[in-house]
Amino acid sequence: MRAIFLLWSLFLWMVVGVAFAQLPHVPYADSLQKEILTLKDSPQKVDRLCELAYAFTEVDDDKAVLYAVQAKEMALKLNYVAGIKEALTISGVAEYIFGNYNRALDLYRQSQKMKGSQKPELEAYNLMLMGNVHRDWANFDSAEYYYQRAVKTIGEQGDPYYLGKFYRAMATIKVILWHNEEAIELLKKAEAYAIQKPRDYNVLMNIWETYGMAYYQMLKLPEAKRYMNKLCNQEQVNIDLLMRVLCMLAKADEFINEGRYENALTAALEALQLTDVHRYPTYRLKVYMKIGRIYAQLSQYALASQYYFKGLKIAEDYKLRWEEANLYSFMAWVSQEQLNLRLAYSYATKSITIFNTINDPHGSAVAENIFGLIYYYQHKYDEALSAFEKSLSIRKVLGNASDVSGIGYNMAMVYEAMGNYSKAYTLYKESLETDEKFNTPKEVSISCNGLATLLIEMGNYPEAEHYLAKALTISLKTGEKNERKNTYLNFARLNEKLGDYKKAVIFHNRYVELSDSIASESNNYKLAELHALYEVERKEAEVKKISQQKERQENELRSQIALARQQKIIIVVSLVAIGLLVITLGIGNKYIRNRNKSHQALEKLNHEIIEKNEEIMAQSEELREASETISHINKELENKVEQRTSELKQAYKELDTFFYRSSHDFRRPITTFLGLAGVAKITVKDPNSLELFEKVSETATSLDKMLAKLQSISDVGSQQMIFKEVLLKEMIDEILIGFAKTIQQKRITVTVSVQEQPPLVSYPAMIKIVVENLIENAIHFCAMFNPTMAIRVSVDLENAIIEVVDNGQGISDEYKHRIFDMYFRANEKSKGNGLGLYIAQKAIKRLNGTIYFKTQYGEGSVFTVVLPNTE
Repeated sequence: MRAIFLLWSLFLWMVVGVAFAQLPHVPYADSLQKEILTLKDSPQKVDRLCELAYAFTEVDDDKAVLYAVQAKEMALKLNYVAGIKEALTISGVAEYIFGNYNRALDLYRQSQKMKGSQKPELEAYNLMLMGNVHRDWANFDSAEYYYQRAVKTIGEQGDPYYLGKFYRAMATIKVILWHNEEAIELLKKAEAYAIQKPRDYNVLMNIWETYGMAYYQMLKLPEAKRYMNKLCNQEQVNIDLLMRVLCMLAKADEFINEGRYENALTAALEALQLTDVHRYPTYRLKVYMKIGRIYAQLSQYALASQYYFKGLKIAEDYKLRWEEANLYSFMAWVSQEQLNLRLAYSYATKSITIFNTINDPHGSAVAENIFGLIYYYQHKYDEALSAFEKSLSIRKVLGNASDVSGIGYNMAMVYEAMGNYSKAYTLYKESLETDEKFNTPKEVSISCNGLATLLIEMGNYPEAEHYLAKALTISLKTGEKNERKNTYLNFARLNEKLGDYKKAVIFHNRYVELSDSIASESNNYKLAELHALYEVERKEAEVKKISQQKERQENELRSQIALARQQKIIIVVSLVAIGLLVITLGIGNKYIRNRNKSHQALEKLNHEIIEKNEEIMAQSEELREASETISHINKELENKVEQRTSELKQAYKELDTFFYRSSHDFRRPITTFLGLAGVAKITVKDPNSLELFEKVSETATSLDKMLAKLQSISDVGSQQMIFKEVLLKEMIDEILIGFAKTIQQKRITVTVSVQEQPPLVSYPAMIKIVVENLIENAIHFCAMFNPTMAIRVSVDLENAIIEVVDNGQGISDEYKHRIFDMYFRANEKSKGNGLGLYIAQKAIKRLNGTIYFKTQYGEGSVFTVVLPNTE
């Protein structure tokens, strides 16, 4: 299980740093811009435009594209072939940055095929860029082919700047495929070339980042950290925001290893903000992965999956197969942690299929390891051992001792479950020795806990206590709370076996307190939107009202401007008509008799024109004043919107803090009550006391369910919709298992009928909330005698219809219009909290569905949900 975490940390380094190769930075662009202004259209100006486009690559993408287009147009006009080739290459870089890989590769090929002379370095650079596209598509053989051609094009005596780039790109492929020793040798050559350009640190920073990846995989952690520190220190000098993303992700990993998840999330979110500035889809994908990993470490699997799905969408949209395969592996791991083994198996199958296609043995080994864990939880121990053996054979070839140790640990769990304690003990010991050899404290603590758990089962309590003490010392030193929590729990189990119940309770209380602390930290960034829901809706209505008012004023302004234009047209037409009249009068000059009369008429017309012009000028002045007034009003409205938005954000913050404190205060006593009640069942023999403790346990469980309801409302309001196939039959069976105890107590007869061909495509988590609350409602209000409940589901190409039928109390007419209100209970004797139907309705609205019901007081109710079947 531990091996997957190494891949998690590693994956965020991989490909992020290899996605792009920067060229000259913005300060250099200043002098180029000034020089271009002094040049006439010429090959020299084309070259300078190309340099300027390079300078803005990855710094200001829009400017880079603009200068590349100008260079290409001017080169075509001058028939300057070298300039055309270079402009095509730069245009390809711009397309590559935005994820348009096919277009980028087409431009690179056009540049390559054009006949004409060009600097060998630029020809080679174009080849390297073609290799980068194939690398991102996981065509690793093709990528290596282009990198080798790039080196041959300029030779070993060529420009060291480009040779450093090419060898570093070749090393990146080796790192991805876990050929780390080969990667180190290539990086040494790349660094030897790059240091010949002492003032150009861009290539060196990329080389240091790849060193960090290779040494991390080799478990030479001090060397890996040293190179990442060199990278981050140099970034502070160069101000390279893309490298800062790598530094933030590396810092997040450091915080994770120290158990400081809040700091890790802060660093990852800072990296996410940087990807908003630089619109590179691959960078955003890696940041999503990092945030997903942090939430997974906090056991916030729904949030982790949310970010993994965001990353998966990017990987699928841009055909990034290696990243897609890794994402499926991570989602498979999260699913098996939640014991959703069917979904985990599906994800793992997709992952290993892609890994085998792209010939990535390390990825295949990771997938086989997940298959082994799935079989382990299914108690298919022979299949589990077979999958672990496949993973182990691959990892031995790759030579990563930590991965081998992790597989050994997992196999030990299987042998322990099979009762082969001797074999399990040997494997646990080997895993511990490997972890101690490579000085990985967290893994040492995990191995000590695993070994102690086995020794408790074997009855070897002194040795078990020795390893638990060792695990506790390490976790206290490193600050790793999860492992310290597990150690406290194992100490409690050990003291129960020894009969020292006082110590058992002490360690159990420590376990509960630490679990509560971890839960509080994990909720620090996921607070209750429930309490802010109505306030948000009110604020949004105000903002909408202000926007509508502003829109009306803008429409009025546009109408006035249109009127002014019409008046101007009238003036022009009038002037034209007057001009024609003047011409006519000129011709009529020969008619002397009418000359005086015509002159008087002309003076009259001139007087009318002057009056008309004065009138128009007055109207124009009024329009100008109206425009200024409207502009002033718009500014005031914008200030008001900004002020209210700020107030809304402050309200969010205050409500978030309130929920954090409230949930923290609620959860501590609830968890303590449950823990003490559990211990009491073991230690207390008096029947009356046991009955009291049972009542305490029931009350605490009820409060815990209430908090879960509130969290459901929060999730309905905030979760991003991820649509996929919904397994309705399995979902309903799982929900009924959760209510099995209550159903048995009330002796409810349950019938289920599900027709789901074609399958329903929707958001499973939201549908589960709907069905679970409707079933719970039917159970709460079931009949006193011979209670029944029927669940019927039918799916077609357009809709899914879900019906929950009961023969319970029914709803009287006076309460029908209020049953979907928050906290409403039609019967004061009801044990419900009045949130179930409210939550169900909110979830259905999020899914663009409808809910309606039929009821007869004293006879029962039928709740029908209609949901769209989304393709």
